Amino acid sequence: MKRIILYIGSFMMYTAVFSGCTADFLDRNNPGAITSEDVWNDAKLISQYVNSIYNDNTGWDRSHLISNITDEGTYSVGHPVWQGQLDEVTNPLEYWAYSQVRKANEFLVRIDGTPVDEATKTTHKGEVRFLRALRYFNMVKRYGGVPLITEPQALTDDLETPRNTLDECFNFIITECDAAIPLLPETAARGRATRDAARALKGRALLYYASPNCNPNSDRERWKNAADANRELIGKYELYPDLERLWLDNGNRESIFEVQYALPLKSHGWDASLKMHRIAVGDARATVPVQEMVDAFPMKNGKSISDPASGYDPAHPYEGRDNRFYAFIAFNGTTMKGMIGGVITAFELQIYTGGIDFDGIPGAANTMTGYYVKKALDQDNTLYRMSYGSVQPWMEFRYAEILLSYAEAQNEYLTAPDQSVCDALNLVRARAGITENLTPASLSKEQMRELIHNERYVELCYEQHRFWDLIRWKRLGRLNGMVRSGVVITKHDDGTFTYAYGPVDPQPGNFQDKLYFLPFAQSELSRNSRLEQNPGW
Repeated sequence: MKRIILYIGSFMMYTAVFSGCTADFLDRNNPGAITSEDVWNDAKLISQYVNSIYNDNTGWDRSHLISNITDEGTYSVGHPVWQGQLDEVTNPLEYWAYSQVRKANEFLVRIDGTPVDEATKTTHKGEVRFLRALRYFNMVKRYGGVPLITEPQALTDDLETPRNTLDECFNFIITECDAAIPLLPETAARGRATRDAARALKGRALLYYASPNCNPNSDRERWKNAADANRELIGKYELYPDLERLWLDNGNRESIFEVQYALPLKSHGWDASLKMHRIAVGDARATVPVQEMVDAFPMKNGKSISDPASGYDPAHPYEGRDNRFYAFIAFNGTTMKGMIGGVITAFELQIYTGGIDFDGIPGAANTMTGYYVKKALDQDNTLYRMSYGSVQPWMEFRYAEILLSYAEAQNEYLTAPDQSVCDALNLVRARAGITENLTPASLSKEQMRELIHNERYVELCYEQHRFWDLIRWKRLGRLNGMVRSGVVITKHDDGTFTYAYGPVDPQPGNFQDKLYFLPFAQSELSRNSRLEQNPGW
C-alpha cells in the first residue's frame, strides 16, 4: 500500500498548534504505518490532512529577505538580490508550491465518499480550494503564467506540463475564490479560512491583475473589478487603534486571515532577529530601516517632510511624525525592552557615535543606518533566541490593506479621485493620528496615486508587500542604482544632537527589467522540457 508517513509530522504539529485537539488518532501500535486508505476512511485523519495543508502557509519566514531587497531595510552587507545576483540557479525568492498543490488536489479528488459529515466536508472543500488558490497566487505574482495542475498526477502521467497563460492563471485564482466563498463559513476560529478570507484573496489577485505589470493594455475594467472586490469588505472590519499591539492582541477586528504560531512546536524569530546587540540572544538586526523608509513617514498633519508647510524640523527630525513612525521605527532615544541578565529591562536607545546601540561596542551587531525595526515586536517576550520563541500571528490579510487596495483601484479606474477614495485613505491615516482629511478636490488622480503608493509603503512596511508592489506597478527601476542611506548622529556636551546623512550600502541596487517576472529554476526546466523560461533569463 502507498504510505503517507510524510504528512504525519505536519498532522501532529498542526493539531497542537492550531486545532487544540489531541492527537489520539495516532495512538495505534504502529503510527508510522498509516496508509492512504487509513486517511480517507478516518474523519479525524482527514481533518488533520486539511490542517497539514494550512501548515504549509508561509508567514514571517521571508520578511527579512523581502525587506532587505527594497527601500525598506538592509543588513550588514548588501543582499545578493539587491546586487543583481539572482538567476535560474540561485533564487532566494523562489516559490514552487506544486507539492502543496498536489496535497490539495488529492484532497479534492478523494473527499467525496469519505466518512466526514456533509457540513464539515463542505467547509473543508472551501478551505482547500482557498489554500490552493493562495499557493497559485504566490507563484503567479513571481513568474506570471505557470502550469495549472488541478488533479493529482500519477507517475504514469505525462508530467511535462506547459505553462498556462497569465490570464488563465488569474482567472483560475479568481474563479477558485468565487467557488470557495459559498463553501466557507462566515466566521471561524482564528487562522481558519472564512468567506472574507477568500474575498480578500480575490481582491488582492484582481489588484495585481489590474496593475501595469500584468495589464500592459491598461484595461480599466480590471481596476473596476479590483475596486468592487475590495469594496465588499469595507465596513465589515475595524482598524485596531493600538498599532504597537496590533500583532499581539488576539481577537482584534483588523485581522481577516492569519497564520498562527504556538510554542513549543511552531514559532518564528521576529523578536530575536530585530534586536540590538545589548539584548540579542544569538541573533540581531537581521534588517534595519534605511533613511528612505524613515523619510517616507508623513507628519501628523499628513504632509510629507519635504513639504515646506509640513512643520518638519531637521534639527528635531523625529518630532511630530504620524503614529506609525513611533510604532514601527525605533530611533535614538526610543524606549525599548528586552532580556538583560535574564530579566526584561527597559532602556533608551543610544544610537549616536559612541552610543552602545550604534558603535559603542566595537564589532557588535548593531545598526549601521541609525534605526531599528520596532513593528510587531513583542517586547515582553522572554523566550526569543535565533529563529525561535516568537508567536505573533502572521496577518496574511488585514483590513488596512483592503482599504488601501480599494483606494488604489478606485482611483485608477476613475478619471479623478472620488469621496470613497478619500474615505478609505482617511480611515487609515486617522488611525495613524493624521489630523487633516483628504478631499476629492485636494489632489489630482496622479497626485493621489503617489500618495496611495506612499501610504502602502509606510502602512505595510516589513509585511512583504513593498517588493511585489514595486513589481506590479513596474516601478522596480526606482531601486536600480539606488544607494540606500542612513544617519550618523553626534551627541554634544550640552545634550543636543546633530544629524549627518550618507550612504550605507557597499554598492547600489542592481535591478534589471527581466526581474518583473522571475526565472523558473533550472532544476524545474530540466524536469519539464515544456516549461518555457521567462524572457531575459
